[in-house]
Amino acid sequence: MTKITKHYSQTLYLFTVYGFFVLVLLGIFFIFTYFEYKKNVLYDAKRGLENMCASISDSLDTQLDHLSAISLNIVYSNLIKSNFQDFTDTYQKAENPAQDDPSGSMNHILDSRKNAETIHNVVTAMIGAYQTASEIRLYTMDGYYVESGYWLSTSRTDLRSLSWYQDVMALNGYKYFSIPHTRRDLPAAGKNLNAHKFLSLIRLFLNKDRSPDGIVEVVQDCGKIFSLASQMEDSNLGIQVTVYNDRKEVVYPYLNPLSAEPYASIIEANGIGDGMTQFAVNQAQKPVLVSRRTLTNYDWEIVLVQTEASIYKPLETYQQLFIRITVLSIMLTLLICFYISKRFTIPLQKLTRATEKITIDRVLDEKKVNLTSADSNIKELSILCESVRTMYDKLRSTSREILLLRNEETRAKLQATQSLINPHFLYNSLTNISVMAEEQMNDDIVRMCQALCIYFRYISSSGEMMVTLEKELRHTQSYLTCMQMRYTEELEYTLSIPPDAKEILIPKLIAQPLVENAFKYAFVKCPPWNLSITAWVKDGFWYLCIKDNAGTMTDEKKEEILSLYEHLDLDEELKSMKIGGMGLKNVYLRLKLLYGDDAVFQIENEPGRKTSVILGGSICIKKGMNLI
Repeated sequence: MTKITKHYSQTLYLFTVYGFFVLVLLGIFFIFTYFEYKKNVLYDAKRGLENMCASISDSLDTQLDHLSAISLNIVYSNLIKSNFQDFTDTYQKAENPAQDDPSGSMNHILDSRKNAETIHNVVTAMIGAYQTASEIRLYTMDGYYVESGYWLSTSRTDLRSLSWYQDVMALNGYKYFSIPHTRRDLPAAGKNLNAHKFLSLIRLFLNKDRSPDGIVEVVQDCGKIFSLASQMEDSNLGIQVTVYNDRKEVVYPYLNPLSAEPYASIIEANGIGDGMTQFAVNQAQKPVLVSRRTLTNYDWEIVLVQTEASIYKPLETYQQLFIRITVLSIMLTLLICFYISKRFTIPLQKLTRATEKITIDRVLDEKKVNLTSADSNIKELSILCESVRTMYDKLRSTSREILLLRNEETRAKLQATQSLINPHFLYNSLTNISVMAEEQMNDDIVRMCQALCIYFRYISSSGEMMVTLEKELRHTQSYLTCMQMRYTEELEYTLSIPPDAKEILIPKLIAQPLVENAFKYAFVKCPPWNLSITAWVKDGFWYLCIKDNAGTMTDEKKEEILSLYEHLDLDEELKSMKIGGMGLKNVYLRLKLLYGDDAVFQIENEPGRKTSVILGGSICIKKGMNLI
């Protein structure tokens, strides 16, 4: 079994090799830098998350310290204590006036108002211009309270109904932070503008005996307490901040604390300690980077979580940059390959095109003597080019010699077939004259002999192998004139030749054998006899049709003749040629010798009506044949 070898152009081969080499180098470089860059990105993400966590912790620690400081200042302020005690006494007396002093109630109300205003002035001074607290409430153990901040008000409430009361009492003076709660009566700003969420720090007043004298509640806007956390989330997409108080309750995000993932349990499950940053898996089973920090003074936990996608988002820019570099590198590789092709492959391409031009037409063309030079300064290519040129010159000279020999051989064969027509026609003509002599047609015999002399001068001239179609049919008409002298009105014939077909060259004496066959085989039935000779040109071929009105050829005979001629051996038939019985076969042999596969030889018949023989061939005969 023959092995099939694939062939590639040198340009494609060089491009493939260099391109593959460059791509391998780029791939190695990309893989190395990608993982190095990924490691640096992760390191930067950890450091950045830790720094943000520390910043939020410091900010939150500061905010809580302010609230704690205000509560302590109030608890330890003697001025507030004395005025608050006086407020409590006068307020109680105003609500329960003595029966013997009806005007005393109004005096007690005015006194309690003065005490409340004093407390308000002191509290306002403590809060300061920066509004470190939105509101401060001082509760008596009976439920009376002074509300100071944006405005001053006094009222009474049931302490036991407040959610933080039991926890505050249990702490016995230690601070207690509530979860974010809604206060529509207090103004809010920023993200908290519509939600009005506030955080409270609450602790007990204690007297010298460590017994509770009252409760102080410091209220602050959640938007201010967690302002830095909100800013960090807004400016760092993919980062989520969660803050837990000492009771593991979510205090941030304060707008919708239920939406926060339970990172406290995730931290415990992964063993993430205070100040640590590491990867964990969230509820969606996706890896996230978690950073944890604890507020030591308050036992609060700040948890920052960053998704893996946001961490490695800078890698997308790197990947796009790598793609651009790859495209530029491939384009540069193409330029390098084509530059090398100029020095190496272009001479090969020139030589390839030159060898492709070595065809029989070029070899025989007198004007195209030499091949195009490859013009290469590469020694091996120059030697190869010179060898091809030498081979071409030898092929040219050898082909011309062979063509001349072939031309002479074909000419000799055509002359041989044509020479058989001369005695054959002479024999038939003498037979006709003999018949005319027997019938005492002396004048017709004289005219016929004169016509035969003219006709035999045409057929006996051996110098011409090809004649024009007009000349061939003119001398064929001379023959028909002779035959009409013999048969008079019993014979009618027509010749039709268009102007564009008159100068077409055809083999000499190609029509006369077929006309003879018509008289020999067709016109055996009763006259009148009609013979039609028509010529035409179509698609680069000439055609000649000889048609009689007898139709004596059967379909079986037609198929027999065509089958026999189709399987003829030209060389064997030429060796065995003899005078007589050579009409159709002679014509067929001459057409095949001259035109080869372009020869046209067809028989059409309608028994009892007509028989047509159509001859033809290409107008341009094979190159190199000079038979005229």
